[in-house]
Amino acid sequence: MTLLDEHNISPMLAKTSDPFDSKDYYFEPKWDGMRCIAYFRGRKIELQNRNLTDMTRTYPELTIISENVKSNRVVLDGEIVVLKNGLPDFELLQSRFGVDNPIQIGRLSRRMPATYIAFDILHLDGQDLVNQPLSDRRRKLRGIITDGAHILLSQYIREKGRAYFTNALKLGFEGVMAKKVSSAYQIGRRSDDWLKLKKVKTIDAIVAGYTVGRGSRSPTFGALVLAAYDAYGRLSHLGNVGTGFTDTSLKRIMQLLKPLETRKKTVPGEVKAPADIRWVRPVLVAEVGYVNMTHDHKLRAPRLVRLRFDKSPSECFAK
Repeated sequence: MTLLDEHNISPMLAKTSDPFDSKDYYFEPKWDGMRCIAYFRGRKIELQNRNLTDMTRTYPELTIISENVKSNRVVLDGEIVVLKNGLPDFELLQSRFGVDNPIQIGRLSRRMPATYIAFDILHLDGQDLVNQPLSDRRRKLRGIITDGAHILLSQYIREKGRAYFTNALKLGFEGVMAKKVSSAYQIGRRSDDWLKLKKVKTIDAIVAGYTVGRGSRSPTFGALVLAAYDAYGRLSHLGNVGTGFTDTSLKRIMQLLKPLETRKKTVPGEVKAPADIRWVRPVLVAEVGYVNMTHDHKLRAPRLVRLRFDKSPSECFAK
Protein backbone atom coordinates (compact mmCIF):
# COMPACT_ATOMS: atom_id res chain seq x y z
CA MET A 1 0.00 0.00 0.00
CA THR A 2 1.27 3.48 -0.89
CA LEU A 3 0.50 6.91 0.54
CA LEU A 4 -1.97 7.45 -2.29
CA ASP A 5 -4.11 4.64 -0.86
CA GLU A 6 -4.02 5.63 2.81
CA HIS A 7 -6.27 8.71 3.10
CA ASN A 8 -4.76 9.68 6.45
CA ILE A 9 -1.57 11.66 5.89
CA SER A 10 -0.90 14.21 8.63
CA PRO A 11 1.32 16.98 7.22
CA MET A 12 4.86 17.66 8.40
CA LEU A 13 4.99 20.58 10.85
CA ALA A 14 7.52 23.31 11.59
CA LYS A 15 9.16 24.82 14.65
CA THR A 16 9.70 28.56 15.17
CA SER A 17 12.98 30.38 14.57
CA ASP A 18 14.46 33.83 14.13
CA PRO A 19 15.55 34.74 10.57
CA PHE A 20 18.93 33.29 9.52
CA ASP A 21 21.13 32.63 6.49
CA SER A 22 22.18 29.12 5.49
CA LYS A 23 23.07 27.40 2.24
CA ASP A 24 21.52 24.26 3.74
CA TYR A 25 17.98 25.72 3.61
CA TYR A 26 15.40 26.79 1.05
CA PHE A 27 13.39 29.91 1.95
CA GLU A 28 9.86 30.49 0.65
CA PRO A 29 6.83 32.62 1.62
CA LYS A 30 4.68 31.50 4.53
CA TRP A 31 1.27 31.23 2.91
CA ASP A 32 -1.51 32.32 5.26
CA GLY A 33 -4.21 29.76 4.54
CA MET A 34 -5.37 26.23 5.32
CA ARG A 35 -2.90 23.34 5.10
CA CYS A 36 -4.07 20.73 2.63
CA ILE A 37 -2.91 17.32 1.39
CA ALA A 38 -4.18 16.82 -2.18
CA TYR A 39 -4.69 13.31 -3.61
CA PHE A 40 -4.86 12.99 -7.41
CA ARG A 41 -6.23 9.81 -8.97
CA GLY A 42 -6.66 10.40 -12.68
CA ARG A 43 -8.75 13.55 -13.03
CA LYS A 44 -10.31 13.04 -9.60
CA ILE A 45 -8.95 15.07 -6.67
CA GLU A 46 -9.50 14.80 -2.92
CA LEU A 47 -8.57 17.64 -0.55
CA GLN A 48 -7.86 16.83 3.10
CA ASN A 49 -7.00 19.32 5.85
CA ARG A 50 -4.55 18.70 8.69
CA ASN A 51 -7.33 17.25 10.84
CA LEU A 52 -7.89 14.62 8.11
CA THR A 53 -11.25 16.14 7.14
CA ASP A 54 -12.31 15.94 3.49
CA MET A 55 -12.69 19.53 2.22
CA THR A 56 -13.22 18.74 -1.48
CA ARG A 57 -16.86 19.82 -1.73
CA THR A 58 -16.11 23.10 0.09
CA TYR A 59 -13.80 24.25 -2.72
CA PRO A 60 -15.41 23.10 -6.01
CA GLU A 61 -13.23 25.49 -8.04
CA LEU A 62 -10.18 23.41 -7.08
CA THR A 63 -11.52 20.22 -8.67
CA ILE A 64 -10.12 21.36 -12.04
CA ILE A 65 -6.50 21.75 -10.91
CA SER A 66 -5.78 18.17 -11.94
CA GLU A 67 -5.55 19.62 -15.46
CA ASN A 68 -2.33 21.35 -14.34
CA VAL A 69 -0.77 18.19 -12.90
CA LYS A 70 1.12 16.08 -15.45
CA SER A 71 0.50 12.76 -13.76
CA ASN A 72 -2.49 10.62 -12.84
CA ARG A 73 -1.27 9.39 -9.45
CA VAL A 74 0.09 12.10 -7.15
CA VAL A 75 -0.04 13.25 -3.52
CA LEU A 76 0.85 16.90 -2.92
CA ASP A 77 1.28 19.02 0.19
CA GLY A 78 0.28 22.65 0.01
CA GLU A 79 -1.92 25.45 1.27
CA ILE A 80 -5.39 26.57 0.25
CA VAL A 81 -5.53 30.37 0.12
CA VAL A 82 -7.77 33.14 -1.14
CA LEU A 83 -5.64 35.71 -2.91
CA LYS A 84 -6.28 39.45 -2.87
CA ASN A 85 -3.93 41.59 -4.94
CA GLY A 86 -1.59 38.62 -5.18
CA LEU A 87 -1.38 38.05 -1.41
CA PRO A 88 -3.20 35.53 0.80
CA ASP A 89 -6.16 37.06 2.68
CA PHE A 90 -7.01 34.80 5.61
CA GLU A 91 -10.15 36.73 6.54
CA LEU A 92 -11.63 36.01 3.09
CA LEU A 93 -10.68 32.34 3.38
CA GLN A 94 -12.11 32.15 6.90
CA SER A 95 -15.49 33.30 5.63
CA ARG A 96 -15.66 30.02 3.69
CA PHE A 97 -15.06 27.79 6.72
CA GLY A 98 -18.01 25.73 7.92
CA VAL A 99 -20.26 26.50 4.93
CA ASP A 100 -22.36 23.42 4.05
CA ASN A 101 -25.10 24.79 1.81
CA PRO A 102 -24.24 23.89 -1.83
CA ILE A 103 -25.75 27.09 -3.20
CA GLN A 104 -23.75 29.23 -0.78
CA ILE A 105 -20.59 27.20 -1.47
CA GLY A 106 -21.00 27.87 -5.19
CA ARG A 107 -21.61 31.57 -4.63
CA LEU A 108 -18.52 31.92 -2.44
CA SER A 109 -16.37 29.96 -4.89
CA ARG A 110 -17.19 32.59 -7.53
CA ARG A 111 -16.92 35.65 -5.27
CA MET A 112 -13.71 34.65 -3.47
CA PRO A 113 -12.14 31.74 -5.38
CA ALA A 114 -9.46 29.65 -3.70
CA THR A 115 -5.99 28.81 -5.01
CA TYR A 116 -3.92 25.76 -4.14
CA ILE A 117 -0.27 26.63 -3.42
CA ALA A 118 1.79 23.47 -3.99
CA PHE A 119 5.11 23.21 -2.13
CA ASP A 120 5.87 19.48 -1.74
CA ILE A 121 5.21 16.12 -3.35
CA LEU A 122 4.83 12.92 -1.33
CA HIS A 123 3.90 10.37 -3.98
CA LEU A 124 4.34 10.13 -7.76
CA ASP A 125 3.14 7.36 -10.08
CA GLY A 126 3.24 4.47 -7.61
CA GLN A 127 6.34 5.62 -5.71
CA ASP A 128 6.33 7.21 -2.24
CA LEU A 129 8.84 10.07 -2.09
CA VAL A 130 8.83 11.01 1.61
CA ASN A 131 12.26 9.48 2.27
CA GLN A 132 13.90 11.37 -0.60
CA PRO A 133 15.62 14.70 0.16
CA LEU A 134 13.59 17.86 -0.30
CA SER A 135 15.85 18.92 -3.20
CA ASP A 136 14.78 15.84 -5.18
CA ARG A 137 11.12 16.25 -4.24
CA ARG A 138 11.10 19.89 -5.34
CA ARG A 139 12.71 18.96 -8.68
CA LYS A 140 9.99 16.35 -9.29
CA LEU A 141 7.31 18.82 -8.22
CA ARG A 142 8.54 21.43 -10.71
CA GLY A 143 8.44 18.78 -13.41
CA ILE A 144 4.73 18.01 -13.09
CA ILE A 145 3.06 21.29 -12.03
CA THR A 146 1.94 24.03 -14.42
CA ASP A 147 0.62 27.23 -12.85
CA GLY A 148 -3.05 27.84 -13.54
CA ALA A 149 -6.07 29.84 -12.47
CA HIS A 150 -6.41 27.89 -9.20
CA ILE A 151 -2.99 26.32 -8.63
CA LEU A 152 0.46 27.86 -8.17
CA LEU A 153 3.87 26.39 -7.44
CA SER A 154 5.45 28.03 -4.38
CA GLN A 155 8.73 29.73 -5.30
CA TYR A 156 11.84 29.78 -3.12
CA ILE A 157 15.47 30.82 -2.88
CA ARG A 158 18.46 29.26 -1.16
CA GLU A 159 20.80 30.60 1.54
CA LYS A 160 19.84 34.30 1.94
CA GLY A 161 17.10 33.93 4.52
CA ARG A 162 17.44 37.26 6.33
CA ALA A 163 17.08 39.41 3.21
CA TYR A 164 14.30 37.19 1.92
CA PHE A 165 12.45 37.53 5.23
CA THR A 166 12.72 41.34 5.15
CA ASN A 167 11.45 41.52 1.58
CA ALA A 168 8.61 39.06 2.26
CA LEU A 169 7.31 41.25 5.10
CA LYS A 170 7.54 44.36 2.89
CA LEU A 171 5.43 42.61 0.26
CA GLY A 172 2.80 41.77 2.89
CA PHE A 173 3.48 38.10 3.71
CA GLU A 174 3.22 37.09 7.38
CA GLY A 175 6.60 35.39 7.37
CA VAL A 176 8.87 32.85 5.70
CA MET A 177 9.33 29.08 5.81
CA ALA A 178 12.88 27.69 5.99
CA LYS A 179 13.26 24.05 4.89
CA LYS A 180 16.44 22.01 5.02
CA VAL A 181 17.49 21.00 1.52
CA SER A 182 18.47 17.48 2.56
CA SER A 183 15.41 16.80 4.74
CA ALA A 184 13.02 13.88 4.35
CA TYR A 185 9.28 14.47 4.72
CA GLN A 186 8.40 13.53 8.31
CA ILE A 187 4.68 12.73 8.32
CA GLY A 188 2.86 14.25 11.29
CA ARG A 189 6.06 15.39 13.02
CA ARG A 190 7.24 18.85 14.06
CA SER A 191 10.91 19.11 13.13
CA ASP A 192 13.89 21.49 13.13
CA ASP A 193 14.19 20.63 9.44
CA TRP A 194 11.26 22.97 8.77
CA LEU A 195 11.21 26.35 10.53
CA LYS A 196 8.71 29.22 10.66
CA LEU A 197 10.29 32.68 10.55
CA LYS A 198 7.75 35.26 11.75
CA LYS A 199 7.95 38.87 12.90
CA VAL A 200 6.25 38.09 16.21
CA LYS A 201 6.07 34.99 18.34
CA THR A 202 2.80 33.10 18.10
CA ILE A 203 1.12 30.37 20.07
CA ASP A 204 -1.95 28.26 19.43
CA ALA A 205 -4.19 28.59 22.48
CA ILE A 206 -7.52 27.13 23.53
CA VAL A 207 -10.42 29.54 24.04
CA ALA A 208 -11.60 28.62 27.54
CA GLY A 209 -14.02 31.50 28.03
CA TYR A 210 -14.65 35.19 27.47
CA THR A 211 -15.10 38.26 29.61
CA VAL A 212 -18.34 40.23 29.61
CA GLY A 213 -18.08 43.20 27.26
CA ARG A 214 -18.40 46.79 28.43
CA GLY A 215 -19.17 50.03 26.59
CA SER A 216 -18.93 49.55 22.83
CA ARG A 217 -18.12 45.88 23.46
CA SER A 218 -21.24 45.22 25.54
CA PRO A 219 -23.05 43.42 22.68
CA THR A 220 -20.12 40.98 22.31
CA PHE A 221 -17.20 40.41 24.70
CA GLY A 222 -14.18 42.14 26.17
CA ALA A 223 -11.48 39.49 25.86
CA LEU A 224 -10.98 35.81 25.20
CA VAL A 225 -9.70 33.73 28.11
CA LEU A 226 -6.80 31.60 26.83
CA ALA A 227 -5.43 28.28 28.00
CA ALA A 228 -3.13 25.46 26.88
CA TYR A 229 -2.15 22.05 28.17
CA ASP A 230 0.87 21.83 30.46
CA ALA A 231 3.36 18.95 30.68
CA TYR A 232 0.94 17.01 32.89
CA GLY A 233 -2.00 17.29 30.49
CA ARG A 234 -3.82 19.92 32.56
CA LEU A 235 -5.28 23.14 31.20
CA SER A 236 -3.25 26.16 32.28
CA HIS A 237 -4.33 29.80 32.01
CA LEU A 238 -2.17 31.79 29.54
CA GLY A 239 -3.85 35.16 29.97
CA ASN A 240 -6.57 37.03 28.11
CA VAL A 241 -6.53 38.63 24.67
CA GLY A 242 -8.65 41.69 23.99
CA THR A 243 -6.96 43.18 20.92
CA GLY A 244 -6.71 42.19 17.29
CA PHE A 245 -10.47 42.14 16.69
CA THR A 246 -12.56 43.97 14.12
CA ASP A 247 -16.25 44.73 14.58
CA THR A 248 -17.00 41.91 12.17
CA SER A 249 -14.78 39.37 13.92
CA LEU A 250 -16.20 40.30 17.34
CA LYS A 251 -19.72 39.50 16.16
CA ARG A 252 -18.67 36.34 14.34
CA ILE A 253 -16.68 34.97 17.29
CA MET A 254 -19.52 35.79 19.68
CA GLN A 255 -21.84 33.68 17.51
CA LEU A 256 -19.39 30.79 17.91
CA LEU A 257 -19.01 31.25 21.68
CA LYS A 258 -22.67 31.40 22.68
CA PRO A 259 -23.55 27.76 21.90
CA LEU A 260 -20.41 26.63 23.77
CA GLU A 261 -21.21 28.28 27.11
CA THR A 262 -21.05 26.06 30.18
CA ARG A 263 -21.50 26.55 33.91
CA LYS A 264 -18.44 24.40 34.58
CA LYS A 265 -15.18 26.30 35.15
CA THR A 266 -12.97 25.27 32.24
CA VAL A 267 -9.56 26.14 33.71
CA PRO A 268 -8.54 25.04 37.22
CA GLY A 269 -6.98 27.42 39.72
CA GLU A 270 -7.13 31.20 39.90
CA VAL A 271 -7.94 32.99 36.65
CA LYS A 272 -7.54 36.75 36.73
CA ALA A 273 -9.65 38.83 34.37
CA PRO A 274 -10.83 42.47 34.22
CA ALA A 275 -14.51 41.45 34.10
CA ASP A 276 -16.80 38.51 34.81
CA ILE A 277 -15.95 35.38 32.87
CA ARG A 278 -18.35 33.26 30.86
CA TRP A 279 -16.81 29.80 30.47
CA VAL A 280 -17.08 27.82 27.24
CA ARG A 281 -16.29 24.25 26.28
CA PRO A 282 -12.62 24.17 25.20
CA VAL A 283 -13.05 23.38 21.51
CA LEU A 284 -12.01 26.60 19.71
CA VAL A 285 -8.35 27.31 18.94
CA ALA A 286 -6.93 30.82 18.52
CA GLU A 287 -3.55 31.78 17.11
CA VAL A 288 -2.20 34.59 19.30
CA GLY A 289 0.81 36.82 18.77
CA TYR A 290 2.80 37.94 21.80
CA VAL A 291 6.09 39.62 22.81
CA ASN A 292 7.27 37.03 25.32
CA MET A 293 6.12 34.84 28.20
CA THR A 294 6.18 36.32 31.72
CA HIS A 295 7.73 34.54 34.71
CA ASP A 296 4.30 33.25 35.73
CA HIS A 297 3.70 31.79 32.24
CA LYS A 298 1.34 34.44 30.94
CA LEU A 299 1.47 35.96 27.46
CA ARG A 300 2.87 39.48 27.37
CA ALA A 301 1.08 41.91 24.99
CA PRO A 302 -1.10 39.24 23.35
CA ARG A 303 -2.96 40.04 20.15
CA LEU A 304 -5.38 37.81 18.27
CA VAL A 305 -4.07 36.71 14.90
CA ARG A 306 -6.97 34.46 13.90
CA LEU A 307 -9.07 31.50 14.89
CA ARG A 308 -7.64 28.18 13.71
CA PHE A 309 -10.43 25.87 12.56
CA ASP A 310 -7.83 23.50 11.12
CA LYS A 311 -6.23 22.82 14.51
CA SER A 312 -7.36 20.68 17.41
CA PRO A 313 -7.27 21.77 21.08
CA SER A 314 -5.15 18.68 21.76
CA GLU A 315 -2.32 20.37 19.81
CA CYS A 316 -2.18 23.40 22.12
CA PHE A 317 0.64 23.23 24.66
CA ALA A 318 2.05 25.88 26.97
CA LYS A 319 5.56 26.81 25.87
